[in-house]
Amino acid sequence: MKNRKIVFANQKGGVGKSTLCILFANYLAWKGKSVCIIDTDLQKTILMQRQKDTQIYEDWDEPYNVQDFDVTDPETMQQLMDSAAQVDGYVLFDSPGNISEDGLAPLFVDADFIVCPYEYEDKTLDSTGVFVQVLNALREHNPQMHAQIFFVPNRIDPRIGTADEQMMWRETDDLFGKFGKVTPVVNSRAALKRTNTFELLATQRDAVKKAFEYMIKKMK
Repeated sequence: MKNRKIVFANQKGGVGKSTLCILFANYLAWKGKSVCIIDTDLQKTILMQRQKDTQIYEDWDEPYNVQDFDVTDPETMQQLMDSAAQVDGYVLFDSPGNISEDGLAPLFVDADFIVCPYEYEDKTLDSTGVFVQVLNALREHNPQMHAQIFFVPNRIDPRIGTADEQMMWRETDDLFGKFGKVTPVVNSRAALKRTNTFELLATQRDAVKKAFEYMIKKMK
């Protein structure tokens, strides 16, 4: 099976990066794909979620493995990426919200895909723009960098937004589309706040299906 190294990242915290990473792992596992998560976020959100879930789902088999890794050292991070390249299937990385860590360079340079969730909110859009600039600077200094970027409009409430705001949102999607692929929207759903690392609810699957199927198709 082909190896795919997929990094979930954005400079802005609180955009649902870790939740989206878990949901994608759950979705891939539900489809019978081989997947694992490496939690490089300094907050260890996914690792702690798995530890809590293991107690709740004590009679269940783990659908995939979750490991944590320290991103502060570029050399050990490069070793991790080299090892990840030998793993069959999908290797998902949850990156820190702060992209200033030195060890993140190998993570982005060696990634096959970078998944960047964002919301239609000024601070988030500004931070996402800065993140794109950082990735472009990395490409200039690392010509071997080949990662394709997926921008995911995440936790969007379709009921809100004036006509002018919705036009601005479409223009935002068009702008990000110049730097990568913009996926279908992941709408805000109460079920997505109850994400765990063992089970994908039908309501969650319906919420993410269009965006995730788009990404999976493009990753082939």
